[in-house]
Amino acid sequence: MARTSYGPEVKRRSRRLLGALLVYANDETDCRDESVLASLRPQILTRWQSEHRLVVRTKVRFLEALTGLASDESQLNAQQIKEALQRFSDFLEILEDNRPSRSGSETWHFTLKLWHKRQNIAANLQQFDIEWEHRRPEKSKQVTGDTKKEVGEQPFDFAQDKGAGSKGEDLQVLPNNGKRDRLSSHHLPNWQQLCRSNLETQNHRRLTTNPLTSADGVTFELDQVYIPLGLVERKQRLRHRGDVTPQEGSRLYEPEDAEFTPTFDHNQFIQHCAQQKTSQRIAIIGEPGAGKTTLLQKVAAWILDNTEDLPIWVSLADLQGKTLEQYLIQDWLPSATRKLRVPPEIEEAFCEQFNQGRVWLLLDAVDEMAIESSHALAKIASFLKGWVADSTIILTCRLNVWDGGKNALESFNVYRNLNFTYSHELSPHSNKVEQFIQRWFQDNPTCGDSLRTELNQPERRRLKDAVKNPLRLALLCRIWGLGQGGLPNTKAMLYEQFVQSIYEWKHDRFPTTPAQRQRLNHGLGELALLAIAQEKTKFRLRHRFICEVLGTADDGLFSLALQLGWLNQVGISETQGEKVYAFYHPTFQEYFAAQAVTDWRFFLNHTLGSRDWGLGTRDWGLGSSGKFPDYPIPNPWALSEVEVQSPIPSYRIFESQWREVILLWLGREDIPRADKEEFMQALIEFSDGCGGCYHYQAYFLAAQGIAEFADCLKADDIVQQLIKWRFGYFHEKKQKWWRYPPPIIEGARVALLKTDRPKAIAALEQFIQSNRNVFDSWNAAYSLGKVFDPGNKIAIAALETLAATVRHETIRWQAAYNLGRVDPGNQTAITALVEIIATTKNESTRRKAAYSLGKLDFENAIAISTLEQIAASATDISQRRQATENLKALRSPEPLDLSKPSPSSPLPSSSPARLSSLVRGITSCEDEDTRRRKAYKLAQLDPGNQMAFNTLLQLLKSSNSESVRKRTADNLKEILLDAQMPVVIASLKNYFDDGICEHELEQFRECYKLIWHCAGTMKYEEFYQIWHYSSS
Repeated sequence: MARTSYGPEVKRRSRRLLGALLVYANDETDCRDESVLASLRPQILTRWQSEHRLVVRTKVRFLEALTGLASDESQLNAQQIKEALQRFSDFLEILEDNRPSRSGSETWHFTLKLWHKRQNIAANLQQFDIEWEHRRPEKSKQVTGDTKKEVGEQPFDFAQDKGAGSKGEDLQVLPNNGKRDRLSSHHLPNWQQLCRSNLETQNHRRLTTNPLTSADGVTFELDQVYIPLGLVERKQRLRHRGDVTPQEGSRLYEPEDAEFTPTFDHNQFIQHCAQQKTSQRIAIIGEPGAGKTTLLQKVAAWILDNTEDLPIWVSLADLQGKTLEQYLIQDWLPSATRKLRVPPEIEEAFCEQFNQGRVWLLLDAVDEMAIESSHALAKIASFLKGWVADSTIILTCRLNVWDGGKNALESFNVYRNLNFTYSHELSPHSNKVEQFIQRWFQDNPTCGDSLRTELNQPERRRLKDAVKNPLRLALLCRIWGLGQGGLPNTKAMLYEQFVQSIYEWKHDRFPTTPAQRQRLNHGLGELALLAIAQEKTKFRLRHRFICEVLGTADDGLFSLALQLGWLNQVGISETQGEKVYAFYHPTFQEYFAAQAVTDWRFFLNHTLGSRDWGLGTRDWGLGSSGKFPDYPIPNPWALSEVEVQSPIPSYRIFESQWREVILLWLGREDIPRADKEEFMQALIEFSDGCGGCYHYQAYFLAAQGIAEFADCLKADDIVQQLIKWRFGYFHEKKQKWWRYPPPIIEGARVALLKTDRPKAIAALEQFIQSNRNVFDSWNAAYSLGKVFDPGNKIAIAALETLAATVRHETIRWQAAYNLGRVDPGNQTAITALVEIIATTKNESTRRKAAYSLGKLDFENAIAISTLEQIAASATDISQRRQATENLKALRSPEPLDLSKPSPSSPLPSSSPARLSSLVRGITSCEDEDTRRRKAYKLAQLDPGNQMAFNTLLQLLKSSNSESVRKRTADNLKEILLDAQMPVVIASLKNYFDDGICEHELEQFRECYKLIWHCAGTMKYEEFYQIWHYSSS
């Protein structure tokens, strides 16, 4: 019998087959003769079961042909194909054989389990190499003469690789031939020591609030008060796979915190990043003060303390027009080496550290770059080329910038800090807020105890939720420690108290009168407002610009602002050598800007269009008339003290940079209630006159504003409307449950999370108690009991009823499992799962119920024995496999995999011949899905190609296939250029007329999603003009 081989040739052939299958299944096969590929498609059937699981059904001879198409080499023969498939199964354990019988059948039916997401082909092939060598027997390596020193054969190990030049020796590089060539005779620096010294100069181990508190003699080392936050990876929301039938409603309305999105702590995150760090791309996103920079500081410290790698900190606001390469060579390196001119040899050696994979680039605050926020991510993407691209990249960014439109960094793995928690939310020992307060007041425990007591008062529920944000909690501790005063109800009131505390702290050194403070606040507000309005200087303020508003820096308001720390110099303008300043923190700039707005019409002055917008009467929540009444606006008015008093249209409510300013304005105590009510009324009645997308955006902003203006007369009505949009309603005329398009559902879901929490809880409780739809009752109850109000009794009661009475096994299983998560140890949940296991005739349902029971009740005998029985004797081989995996997970949970996929494989050649071939394929092919794929590929290779764009748009409008329409809409969103959006709007706007029949609803929903995508990218004024003055 021939000995099984795991040598290089077998590995190479297996790798070829895997690569060919992944490229084929991702529609990326680059074939000169498209007819050959077209002939294979009916013979090689693939289906993506998930982002990591590919199902294949074909015959060996067709796989032979595929390997010939996907490579310049000769195709693999049948024996080699079978050998590769066998290695996938018994050696790498990534193939599940789905055939009922392995003999007598020519057809192969199997599932491939991937390490990385489907699009990241290069990452999967790289992991293939790593896994193969890791599993390969030592005897095999000895027989073939392999060595572990071969370049590319072993995964990178940061703990062993010390790196050339790491201890100050001459830099040497090791080419593939194994010989060492001296790069330079110059004595090179100790690179890690340079990084350490530079970080110490930047005070990276000090708390970020120290500049604010140091004047009062209060400073902390980071570790003195540091409380690790939970961290979650933000993935694509599975609920957006597309519209589903009511029978599969749970697919669309999954809980807000899907169970397969794990939570982990900072140390776990950092260590896994280090273990899988090669060319990682990671984004840490969150709201202001969420701990993004603090986490980046901890990453830097961990690298220095545990590895020989090189952390390089870059505050992105310091780039000032330079590329990242230019900044590193021209600014960071001279500063780190303390040399005016750095020798070329040192520069080359510095770049070599990147090439060796030793460098971690820690890029802080994308949102503070001196460019328009919508362009910031694209600019960062353009920087990550050349030798810089060989580094591990971790950046921080505000949510409003990351989610503000097209994202050029969509391939990044995205993580978000969770807020601080209280003990009832996770476990008795998880009260992060109390731990932080205890550490802050470690020298005055009594003061800390009194603050914790105050926060636990029922009337402080809203504020208690607000100070889960680390920055706001630190500000609160500072205010409480100084004055023992009352606590505010809104963010604006909190920052107002903080501003007053700043003046008091500085009073001994820089005394100010109430009149001086008022003038300075007025000037800072005017400065902040103008800066935000001028996108190029939003957070970095030029010296002359400040002088125009506050006067010279030698005296007056400018000088006072510098003395008090409200403004600080942060650099020098690259182009003019001019000093550049910034507010202490962008949130303070937004606070002062909100103080400068005297009239809500500064945010919204709706003057476009006439009284009759012609919205039609489609029931998307626009009212029975299909339009909203015009809102009368008096004229003239004072929009703000820096804006001309004239009826100029204003739609700042749709611009992300004004969102926080608006919320802070609503939270001001000095604004008359009547003015706030008028603004809220204008938001909820905003009639955009172009399909309703902007109406919903305005409404969602009003809902978010309730968190700062909870006494709004319309607050309860607004939250009830969110519930309707989120979960749907029973249509009395049609006698069925009616749901809204996915963009509206998602917008309502997010708005509910951001609105006033007590009102959201009350509305959810009312909905659960009155709702007739079991799908939405289950989803709402779980959201209420797990997310909005952990342990809520109404939520628990609803889930208990569902778990005990619902006949639909899948819903009952989900309700029982969710009940056990909301109320650990709940006996109704345990009983329901046991009953399902005992009575169901569906093997899959039995396995799922047993696995859920095991997770709720660790080592439950019924759960374990049921899974063991299924694993041993189930008729369905996939159920046996999954039961085995379930048992493994219950007995020894696998460590979290945070590995970063490498960038996707490059697109095929865009040669004229290739483009012509695709064009011919589009014109000659009758199959809609094939035309879609060719048009999509053509648009990728030739952005803006008119034929590709026209083909996709036509398919979206005319295809009778729901799956083709959905895929086409997704393709268009990906390849759509800004210049093409007007054509999309003009072409699809007629789908918003009254004449749309009910059977056209599904097609309309796909068009609606694309229109919504355009509305989220374009300014309202531009969208309106295109809607009304362009022909389809």
